[in-house]
This record gives sequence, C-alpha cells and structure tokens, in this order.
Amino acid sequence: MMVEKYVFEAKTEDEAITLAQQELNIEKNDMYYQSDKVESGKLFKSKKIKVSVYKKDDIIKYIKNFVSELSKDMDLPIQCEIRVEADNIQIQLFSDNNGILIGKEGRTMNAIQTLLKQSVQNNITYPLHIHLDVSNYRAKQEHNFEYEMKKLMKEVQKTKVDIKLEPMNSYQRRMIHNLATKFLNINTFSTGEGKERFVTIHYEEEKQ
Repeated sequence: MMVEKYVFEAKTEDEAITLAQQELNIEKNDMYYQSDKVESGKLFKSKKIKVSVYKKDDIIKYIKNFVSELSKDMDLPIQCEIRVEADNIQIQLFSDNNGILIGKEGRTMNAIQTLLKQSVQNNITYPLHIHLDVSNYRAKQEHNFEYEMKKLMKEVQKTKVDIKLEPMNSYQRRMIHNLATKFLNINTFSTGEGKERFVTIHYEEEKQ
C-alpha cells in the first residue's frame, strides 16, 4: 500500500491549496502540504507555486494497514487507535498479550515505532512526528520517570549538592531539562558523547 501524493500548481500557495480542496473535496485541516516555487517560461519570467498534498485519511489508512500486517506477522490480534494533532500522530496499540508488543524494557515497542516511522517516511516527504504506545505503557513509564526526576531536583534544592544521572537517551534528557525550568535554583546540563551522554542536576544560587 502506498500513500498517494497529489500535486497542484497555481500563481500563489493559497490558490493551489484552494484548488486541492476543490478537487479532493477536503478541508485544509484534513491535509498535509508542502510548497515549492516552479519557474517556467522564457528566462524564468513566469513563476508558479507547486503544492504537494497528502490526505490525512490516507496516512491513517496506511498506518492501520501497517498494524494489520504486523498483527498477521506476529500472529497476534492487535487493535489500533490513532489520534492526529497537527503534525503529531499518536498511535495506541492494544492486544490480548501487551507484554509481547512491549518487549523487555519496551524494546519491541520501540522497534515497532522505528519501523513504522521509516515506512511512513519512505512514502511521504512531509515531516511527521509519530509516537507509538502500547496500552499506555510509554505514558506510564514517562510519568514514573518524571516523578523520580522531580524527587531528585527537590533533593538538590535541599542539599545544594549536584547529582550526576546515569547515561540516557536524548528524549529523556530533554524531559529533564524541561522539568528543571519549573524549579528554583535548579539548572541542568548534558555531558559526554553518544550513548554515554548524561545529565547533571546542578544547584545554582540566585544572582543578586
């Protein structure tokens, strides 16, 4: 299954989008689009705008088909819920054996997300953010992680002693940096390279 790309040309982007809406019979919010300039005519005096359009419904169907094929390959019935928020696509999977889908420490779930992202990117050029979870496993893990990081930040506030954390991925480091902005006298910074990169929770006196 492929995601079809529709291309429209007009003098302006708005005109091209309007043309797309009319021909595809969809609203602007129901599509993803990218614009490019097209130069034509003698010495490129005539300029047009080319708009490449993907229907959100087509992308959702593609993802559901991916999950359906995954279900067959794993010999495991899988239900799929998809929520679209702007450029973010949230996918929630459910099965009779969520443990198989999640895998040890979420590795199977992460592998499925990576494969799905790559599959979508191979079909469309529009940059989408795809987030996949299994029965809210990732959301629960993130909640617990956030809770533990808040405890550590409160400890640094109290003791004024820095804490160096274990190496972690970029997503977790970003979560910590964002959390730190909510705590007085707390700053965070990352050190190290690649898989050894870690975060330090640092106590910082208020400037007089």
